[in-house]
Amino acid sequence: MNNINKLVLAIGFTLTTFPALAAGFQCKDHVKLGVPSQSSQLLCRDGYAAGYNYDTKVADWVSYRMTAASAQGQVPRKDAFAEDREVPVQFRATLADYKGSGYDRGHQAPAADMRSTAATMKQSFLLTNMTPQLPALNQGAWRILEEKTRQWAIAYQDVQVITGPIFTNSDAAIGNGVTVPHAYYRVVMDVANQEAIAFVLPQQNISASRLADYIVTVDAVEEQTGLDLFTELPDEQEEAMESRLMAMWGN
Repeated sequence: MNNINKLVLAIGFTLTTFPALAAGFQCKDHVKLGVPSQSSQLLCRDGYAAGYNYDTKVADWVSYRMTAASAQGQVPRKDAFAEDREVPVQFRATLADYKGSGYDRGHQAPAADMRSTAATMKQSFLLTNMTPQLPALNQGAWRILEEKTRQWAIAYQDVQVITGPIFTNSDAAIGNGVTVPHAYYRVVMDVANQEAIAFVLPQQNISASRLADYIVTVDAVEEQTGLDLFTELPDEQEEAMESRLMAMWGN
């Protein structure tokens, strides 16, 4: 066996044995700090990674790195919602599922965070990046939280964002089985200082002026979702960061 074949074999063995490393190898920096869960399908995009759930037909989590530069991208928004053809058809959310449902196709990785290139913008409109979200929340408090996240990316230069739905056993569905979340979480980590702020917002019409009331610890997000965030950090640093509330809100 020549050296090239040995290298290929070694890489293949490593990626098979250590799935988190495999995901990081595929999805660039977006899951560098850890894969939150082993979902039905890992989707790697230019601007984000997503853990898609075949049962709910939405992503359990969407994770992406955002820098000061990417937060100030200039590519114009182009609303081009599309089915994700990487997902098997029987597990795929469709445009028809959302039509007439009364819910917005709410972005998890916002289009405004994906303005670096035409490709990142286009990929942000795949339905695997959407959840059924109340218009009042999507266009109100959640939008303000997204704007605040971009402000943090500019202020701190480099942040990790993890966002997604929270479900209960009694959640309704639209269309052909696209589950409506009970609530949403968003975690924003200042990568350089290894500090994070987290939010859990119910699927309600929330006043944007009350966003600070929904700040929680990262541990609280993990308890409500069953996810394990930032697993690639040393245990001591991960535990310290996840158990405390961060004062980023006033910055």
